[in-house]
Amino acid sequence: MQHIVTRGSRGQALIETAVALPVFLLVMFGVVWALQAGVLGERVEMVARYGGMVTAEINPYQQYSLYAAYSAAAGAPLPSACATPPPDLIKDGAPLAAPASATLGFWQPANNSATAGAVCGKTVSNGLGLSAPMLLGRAAITVSASSDVPTTLQPFVGAQTQRGATLNSFRSPDMATLIACYPEMQAAFEHSIDPSTDPAGAAVTPPIATFATGALTIGGGC
Repeated sequence: MQHIVTRGSRGQALIETAVALPVFLLVMFGVVWALQAGVLGERVEMVARYGGMVTAEINPYQQYSLYAAYSAAAGAPLPSACATPPPDLIKDGAPLAAPASATLGFWQPANNSATAGAVCGKTVSNGLGLSAPMLLGRAAITVSASSDVPTTLQPFVGAQTQRGATLNSFRSPDMATLIACYPEMQAAFEHSIDPSTDPAGAAVTPPIATFATGALTIGGGC
């Protein structure tokens, strides 16, 4: 059985190829770009989690020491430690590896687009189930980076796509925060080191002899 290929059929195949090929290429570039953007978003989130872990690290010789308690009682509490994750971790092989090797160029973010920041302080939690407000140390980590979009997709999604992540990290308050935010604790500490500083006629603050002492009152400045 013989098949005769006419000029019309060859022209039809050429037209179909001319129509289907750009669509196929557009879809292929879209898949590649989505993969690149997805990996970038994953790395941004990883760096944010790394920043939360680093910020939660404390220096017990400074933050949980008599030095910190004395400074807070004197009205000059030590500043809370606040570590910002290096934005270069986004383009390194892995934030937790040392030394980290740089990733291949395809996975790198756009030049000078990686940023990271950390804002540390304290917060009061009034969550359900708590018998009293709880004072916590807080760190807000923000990380962002952009990746270049293939030229064929720029009319649809723009020249760059940005990925960002925000992490709120909470930890126990340090000594400076405890003394500064709980007047009862500050009074008890001052009395224990120098009873002569007690105001005239003030009741002597008894030592804490049991854990069932009730909740302390948080000062207005906190």
